[in-house]
Amino acid sequence: MQTEKVMIDKVVAGGLGLGRLADGMVVMVPYALPGEEILVRAKRRKKKYMEAELLEVLKPSPHRVEPYCPHFGVCGGCDLQHAEYDYQVELKENILREQLVGAKVIAEAELEKIIERPLSAPQPFGYRQRLRLQVDKNGGYGFFRNLSHDVEEIESCPLAMPEINTVLGKLPTSEAMSHLLGLAREVELLASPGDNSMILIIRLRRKPRPTDAKAAGQAADDLDLVKAVYLAADGEQIQGPYCGSLLASEDEGRSLLLLLPFPAIQNHGIAPYTLGQEAGGFSQVNLQQNERMIETLLDWVEELPAKRGLDLFGGMGNFAIPLAAKLNEVVGLDLQRAAIRSAERNAEIAGLSNCSFIRKSAVDGIKEFGAAGDVFDLVLLDPPRRGCREVVPFLDGVGNPLVIYVSCDPATLARDIKEMAKNGYALKKIILVDMFPQTHHLETMVLLTK
Repeated sequence: MQTEKVMIDKVVAGGLGLGRLADGMVVMVPYALPGEEILVRAKRRKKKYMEAELLEVLKPSPHRVEPYCPHFGVCGGCDLQHAEYDYQVELKENILREQLVGAKVIAEAELEKIIERPLSAPQPFGYRQRLRLQVDKNGGYGFFRNLSHDVEEIESCPLAMPEINTVLGKLPTSEAMSHLLGLAREVELLASPGDNSMILIIRLRRKPRPTDAKAAGQAADDLDLVKAVYLAADGEQIQGPYCGSLLASEDEGRSLLLLLPFPAIQNHGIAPYTLGQEAGGFSQVNLQQNERMIETLLDWVEELPAKRGLDLFGGMGNFAIPLAAKLNEVVGLDLQRAAIRSAERNAEIAGLSNCSFIRKSAVDGIKEFGAAGDVFDLVLLDPPRRGCREVVPFLDGVGNPLVIYVSCDPATLARDIKEMAKNGYALKKIILVDMFPQTHHLETMVLLTK
């Protein structure tokens, strides 16, 4: 196909460079930076734009750097490793601004008044507390290649914590692990920094059998740092933990938690604490940035007239536990049983009596609280990528609360804020949290009031 020179104007959502072809057609190109002149080859023509591949950088940006990882550009994970880290954060903030202003959520002049300085990551590499790898039919493991389901095999990942890479490098030394990888479609490595250990979750292509359980126990014996291996299959409950050659009982399994330590938050009078999480539950992958986000949350709440909080996507209590130190009462909701068990245990260990946790979906919970006349001063929203449009209509029913919304997708955030604006909510604070350095993904926290 024909090649063409393109000048890149900006980087847009998805980490793609945007420029224009000679005929005026918008072109989207991965791995390109603003101000660069590049040579591209067209790949796919869409209705309003063209997708192209980068062939050569003719005039590089002063912010371009040599990618650290040898798999960059092939692996479908990182897509900003070719940019200086501080510039990555600048690009992400521009994407966030464009999403909010472009969706007419807020005028640019108003945005300037309320947006806070981004929280850049202290560690641009080595930050991931968990890593999920794809496994091919030959037992090779790595990440899907860009726009493909072919596995790019890796020996280590520069985004992962060092202990994850230590175990990753030793997987081939265990015959038991090789047996399991031959049956697996995914393997997840989770660091437990609170006791300097690791847990593996292996998702098989079929139901686990007794021989697989025995192999899982042996793999835990074979691999230093690994304290347990769990097995899972589609549609089946997670099985384990397998520790040595024996299967622990269910109660023992529940006590074998991932331990995530948090430092003291001195300006809020919170002593160091540890949250435990059952294997298979959700936690933020970047613990340092999660800590800074919690501190920002507490800073905001300090200024608010809030006494009773509702955490609608509460998980293991990541926000509810520290929030309970500032409010009279916090109620957390989550649909996952393991998350509720972990949250209740975390509150008990922390000695908190003003926390309660309910296994219920966010939308069912807020509807029921509204119907019962329950009133909250603050609602915390930390939904999955799809956002929480279904929750928004029921905020009025629980007393027109202040809302703090943590989002991992600026597009669904903008959509949900527009829905909230129809009910009189307005943005008061916005901050970008760079939870995922080297990638286009970004976390945003906003405060809205009636």
